[in-house]
Amino acid sequence: MPIMTKMRDNMPVILIGLVIMFVVMIVFEWGMDYLGTQSGRHDYVGMIEGKKVTYQEFSDLVKRAAENQKKQSGQEPDDNTYRQIRDQVWNSLVASRLVEKETERAGITVSDQELIDWVKGDTPPEFLVQQFRDSTGNFNRSLYDQTISDPKNKEIMIQVESGLRQQRLSEKMQSIILASVRVTPGEIQQRYEDLNLKLDAQYALFDPNRFFSDTSISVTDDDLRKFYNENQEEFKSKATRKLKYVLFSDQASAKDSQDVLVEITNVLQQSKLGIDFLELKKSYSESQSPEAFFKHGELTKEKEKAVFGVKVGSVVGPIPDFDGYHLIKILEEKKGAETFIRARHILLATAGSTEAAVMKQASDLIARARKGEDFAELAKQFSTEPGAATSGGDLGWFGKGRMVKPFEDAAMKGTPGQINGPVKTQFGIHVIKIEGRDNREVKIADIVLTVKASSQTKDDAFQRAQDFAYLVKDGRLEKEAEGLGLQVKETPAFQKGGMVPGLGFNESMAKFAFSKDLGDVGDAYQVSGGVVVCKISEVKKEGVRPFDEVKEGLKPRVPRKKKMTLMKEVVTKHRSAMNDTSDLAVLAATDTRIAVQTTGQFQPGGSIPTIGRDNTFLGVAMSLPVRKISQPVEGGRGYYLIKLLGKSPFDSASFNAQRTILAAQMLQEKKQRIVADWLEKLKEKADIEDLRDMFYR
Repeated sequence: MPIMTKMRDNMPVILIGLVIMFVVMIVFEWGMDYLGTQSGRHDYVGMIEGKKVTYQEFSDLVKRAAENQKKQSGQEPDDNTYRQIRDQVWNSLVASRLVEKETERAGITVSDQELIDWVKGDTPPEFLVQQFRDSTGNFNRSLYDQTISDPKNKEIMIQVESGLRQQRLSEKMQSIILASVRVTPGEIQQRYEDLNLKLDAQYALFDPNRFFSDTSISVTDDDLRKFYNENQEEFKSKATRKLKYVLFSDQASAKDSQDVLVEITNVLQQSKLGIDFLELKKSYSESQSPEAFFKHGELTKEKEKAVFGVKVGSVVGPIPDFDGYHLIKILEEKKGAETFIRARHILLATAGSTEAAVMKQASDLIARARKGEDFAELAKQFSTEPGAATSGGDLGWFGKGRMVKPFEDAAMKGTPGQINGPVKTQFGIHVIKIEGRDNREVKIADIVLTVKASSQTKDDAFQRAQDFAYLVKDGRLEKEAEGLGLQVKETPAFQKGGMVPGLGFNESMAKFAFSKDLGDVGDAYQVSGGVVVCKISEVKKEGVRPFDEVKEGLKPRVPRKKKMTLMKEVVTKHRSAMNDTSDLAVLAATDTRIAVQTTGQFQPGGSIPTIGRDNTFLGVAMSLPVRKISQPVEGGRGYYLIKLLGKSPFDSASFNAQRTILAAQMLQEKKQRIVADWLEKLKEKADIEDLRDMFYR
């Protein structure tokens, strides 16, 4: 493909990539994630700082991203993947616009001469290198010069120049933001120790609950109030909101299911006309699972009944299943090594009756079944198994190892039609009817058409939601919902920037929740499962939670604090009676309430064996000299005395070998955090209007 043709074909992706090169760099180097429709009443899907993002521009980028996703995965993106792609593209556009505006505000510019020097320098832009490589993989400068001198290429090269200019602007902004980012030698050494240091400790645990009973500790309201006043920081809370909402489902309708049934019936007709089934599978099936052999019990109940009941070469279906409709062709059949039994049973519980009485009842039922009474009806009437009233005691197909042994032994030796029992197991007394015996395995080809919500179904849901939102703009959401027979639900309290519990994440909905007042009603918002209309039902501002709100939660904590105060006195006395190198085991010998254990080897960055994660314990252990006992240490489970048994020596040679790599990793991590925070703050202050819900269902 000629160079310029390739560039023209890639230009939509190239341009957005160049415009947000700073963001792209973050994506690939630092691991951040920035990257079926109907048009709405606007020609744009959103506004970012006063600049429109047109529907055409956005949909083109989404299409390109979806095509790239398909190339990578080999599968057509589903609705959920498309939703993720749209979010990624939107976030990329938001980030790029904010970065662009910040460069303008900071007065950062790139001159024509800078661009010329960059292109002609020793390290030209990577984008140009990729487009103009020679046979050795290096930048072909003569080919580039030849291309830009051709008047036919003027327009596209102007676009490329604009993109490169934006990239350079972003790089300059990056250098300003990250100019002071450093990793100290102490931080590097700490990371090395977290990864390589090994410790081994002995400890004595003084659990206050083993020393002091709850009844021995009295707690007054004054105690609770004092604890509250002394720990104000602990009770600070971020702003939260609750939403009452009505969900208008956009899941597949009965008509959608019927349409898929009609479609797969048409495929069946093509098969009957002689069109090769495997070719039909390639053309129509939404799952291209390979043809394979299946045993009894490996298919759903519906599939199994159809597949094992026909001859090789038969096509069965349409078969309804949890994911849609299936057409299945039986390609081959063989005898397997495993025998399977299909059976029904009647379970008679022995609780509340003598075993002899239950055995007699089982024998009576066996006699009735053998005389011809319908076994399934007997199971529905007499079986104590949950679900037997609807299943008639049907157990389906099963092989060895699936049932308890007495039941399995009785079933496996039976023949179809035979009634066995009574059989005693830990569940009760069983009467068994053998309905089938088989060791076949069948090879099948499966065409599946999934049942999904159509565009019309989604549009209808959105329109109903919009109409309802208009109706309740005055705040009468609950009253109007009741009048229309709609269910109103309420979310738990949630914080800004997070997922809305039960609804997922919709940026416009989240922004509404924290920008409007109590009782305000929002627009129709697309969420997982449908479209919601919501009303702000609770507003809590950032601040310290009032005492009355947290009082109940303090009641178990204050007694523990009192116990811990008393516990410290006990531990201190024990410690003062010991020398620095005593064996902690003597404590357990003198007082059985003291638990003495060893941890075994552990690393600072992981969990401590027998203890779990306890940063205080870890910090003290790391600072102790080997064979020395600590002073009393307050931990999550009580007070500890810690004795360090062993500590791997610091390996200077290993540290020096890893230091450069660790420093680079840690620097990237710091950069990632700083840039993430910077972009998030820009976003919080930005004027962003997201109208994608009007275009995408």
